[in-house]
Amino acid sequence: MNWVQIKGMIEEADVVIEVIDARFVNETRSRKLEEVADELGKTLILVINKCDLVSRSKCEKIKKSLEKMGYTVVLFSARRRWGSKILRNALRFIADKKGLEKIQSVVIGYANVGKSSVISLLKGKASARTSPTAGFTRGKQWVRVSRKIRLLDTPGIIPREESDVRLALKGAYDITKLKDPELAAYELMQSLPREVITEHYKIDSGGPEQMLEELAMKWNMLKKGGTPDTDRAARRLILDWQRGKLKY
Repeated sequence: MNWVQIKGMIEEADVVIEVIDARFVNETRSRKLEEVADELGKTLILVINKCDLVSRSKCEKIKKSLEKMGYTVVLFSARRRWGSKILRNALRFIADKKGLEKIQSVVIGYANVGKSSVISLLKGKASARTSPTAGFTRGKQWVRVSRKIRLLDTPGIIPREESDVRLALKGAYDITKLKDPELAAYELMQSLPREVITEHYKIDSGGPEQMLEELAMKWNMLKKGGTPDTDRAARRLILDWQRGKLKY
C-alpha cells in the first residue's frame, strides 16, 4: 500500500486510529502517517496495543509521555479484551464534538500490530479476520461497529527501507521468509533482559549462541549427527515473540 492510497483513505475518514505495538512504540509509530493526518486536519488517536506483553507501569509511562506531546492515547489489549470501551467512548466524544451523526475512522499501522484484533474487539465479535502472520489483511474493508461508528481495516504499512531482521522482530515480516533467522534471534535475545528467555524456557546458558543451542536441544531440533538445529530454533523463538508468548 503506497502513500497515495493511504492519503486517499485518510481523506475518507473523520478520525485516524494508529495502532502501535507496546513493545516497540517508537519503531511501530509512523511519523509520516501522523504528518499526513495533521495536514488533512484529521483527528488522530494512538492505540497502544499488546499492553499485556509489557508491564503496566511501562504502559502508563508511554501514555503520559505521548499525552504530553499532545496526542490522544488509548492503552489496549486485544488478547486480554480491555481498552475497547475507552476507545469507543473516545470516538463517540469526537463525533459529538464535531456534530456528526456517524463517525468514520481508518485503522492503520504496521503489519501484525493487531489492527484487525482491535476492530474485532470493538465490534464484539470476529468482524475483521485476524492472523498472527504478517500481511494477513490484504485489502481495505469497512466494518460497522455500531449505529454511530464505522471503521476501515487496512493492510499494514511496511517501510521498505528497514531490514528483514528488524521487521521480523516487530512482527511485520513473515518468519518463514526470513533469510537469517539466527541473526534476528541473537538481536532479540540481546535486546531483552536475560531472564525473559531463561525463565520462560527454563534454560540457563551463557550468551545468545549457547542459549539458542540449548533451546534447539530442548525442543529436540537436531540435524544429522545430533547437532543442534539453531536455524529452526531461531525461527521458533522469533515466532513465539511475534505471537506474544514472551513478556517483559
